[in-house]
Amino acid sequence: MSSTRSRRLAVVSLTLAVALSLAAAPAARAADHGDTPLLTSIPRHDARLTDLHAFLRGGDLVISLSTNPAIPPAVSDYLFPSDLTLRIFVDNDSEVRFDDPDDLATYGGTVVRPKRLREDVVFEIGFGDAGTPRLHLLGLPQRAASQIELFAGLRDDPFIRGPRIGRNVASVVLEMPLDLVLDGQSTLLLWATSDVPDVQGKQAEHAGRALRSQFPENDPMNTLHPRFQAKLLGGAPDVMIFDTSLPAAYPNGRELTDDVVDLVGDARVLGNDAPFPSANDVPFLATFPYLAPPQ
Repeated sequence: MSSTRSRRLAVVSLTLAVALSLAAAPAARAADHGDTPLLTSIPRHDARLTDLHAFLRGGDLVISLSTNPAIPPAVSDYLFPSDLTLRIFVDNDSEVRFDDPDDLATYGGTVVRPKRLREDVVFEIGFGDAGTPRLHLLGLPQRAASQIELFAGLRDDPFIRGPRIGRNVASVVLEMPLDLVLDGQSTLLLWATSDVPDVQGKQAEHAGRALRSQFPENDPMNTLHPRFQAKLLGGAPDVMIFDTSLPAAYPNGRELTDDVVDLVGDARVLGNDAPFPSANDVPFLATFPYLAPPQ
């Protein structure tokens, strides 16, 4: 990859990124607190994705994907549905530039050829009848699973936002050696989906960059793979850009402590952020799985 490193500037903005990917059998595909009215109306809240985080701990890459914003606060245990499939996608060889100040501040960089985006590595998580997670790898030998630590369970919602104080989500966290997913360059593109069989055709709700996917004007993204989003999003596919040679700090990846609501500063979200937190209501952990324990 040719990474133009006129990008050692401080990073200021958001990169949640979650977008539709594999064209598989009919399914509902999803990602973010409330961008798919159909999943809400069914209701399949357990298929709604809420947040995607990607950051480093030592030489390890940590990816956290959270689901189901509708878990009642009183719930102390959680069973992932057996018909749910979560997928986290990594493109590890698309060219990204860092010389456009606007793209850098908004997206974390510029994907040079958005239409060539593809999934080089896929982490697919399914669940047994007892909610037990099963990890399947694409683009990596299955034996690489022995190098990946996997957590699936109830956690405090890591979205730093007033209405989410005191709420839990169901999260999946992966930790692995960074070298496992790198391929000759330091920059990764990440996104995620969820699948359930209730809906015919493609559906997605995106934990979209700059919270923009929370707004109705961006609903058309819900049926598109990232490589086809350029026209809707001003040439920027809705993926998370993470240059792993630099610390994660939104919009370069996403740390758990990144207060994306304030960083993005959209009035439509800020106005409903009371009591306007700047840190999570429960401290994050220093060790795996890093997300705070559930309420």
